[in-house]
Amino acid sequence: MATTLSTITQTASLYRSADLAATRRGSSVTASPLDAASQRVTQQLSSTVVQLSSFSQIKSGFDSLQTAAKDLSDAKKTATSADVVKVAQAFTSAFNTTSKAVSLAVSGDGKKSGALAGDGRATLVSNDLKSILSSGNNVSDLKKIGISKKTDGTLSVDTTALQNAFQANPNSVKDTLSRIGKQADQVSARELAATGSVGGSVNRLTELSKNLESQSASLKSLGSIFQDNGQSSANSLVSGAIKTYLQIFAF
Repeated sequence: MATTLSTITQTASLYRSADLAATRRGSSVTASPLDAASQRVTQQLSSTVVQLSSFSQIKSGFDSLQTAAKDLSDAKKTATSADVVKVAQAFTSAFNTTSKAVSLAVSGDGKKSGALAGDGRATLVSNDLKSILSSGNNVSDLKKIGISKKTDGTLSVDTTALQNAFQANPNSVKDTLSRIGKQADQVSARELAATGSVGGSVNRLTELSKNLESQSASLKSLGSIFQDNGQSSANSLVSGAIKTYLQIFAF
């Protein structure tokens, strides 16, 4: 429904007595309801965009990780020593990129906190990613074939050690890579699903950002209408109209 002076008047009539003087942390700050609502929408939109960016980076990491994980268990792509080195390097690179994106989002960079610090879904993502290595004897089995876990949780590949392990026992190397590849694929699929912590968060935050952008545009439209109809008219209408906004969207 289009925003018109008529519709605002109808809404405002329900809340003529509304008092929207803002009280924040024990100190009273009086501002126009329109300015207060606009500020709150802007702040929430800014926060949502930052969170969406972080989850989107994590999603991109899991997309690459899933592709690399599938290659680890693909017999055609692990047929030779050179093939194994190639897929192992691609996997560790994708794993490290995802791990760093999650760590930055949850723990920050040491100078400022992460955009997703305290977010339960991000914590679940972090634990899910770590489970790929912590499961069973994965860390020790990888180390035997030249892939080591570093202190920061990322992986490194000793190509010479990996080639030697493949030449000595190719089936053992393939079995290790295939097992871990399948686990990484399962974790990635779970996280990227619409019901997953990553996929679900990206979808939810995308929708929320669209709604907030729409609200911001509507508030700007209200401001224009109030200006066009004079300050006295604005004063008589704005409290009720903005109170409705705040109640509908539960700021």
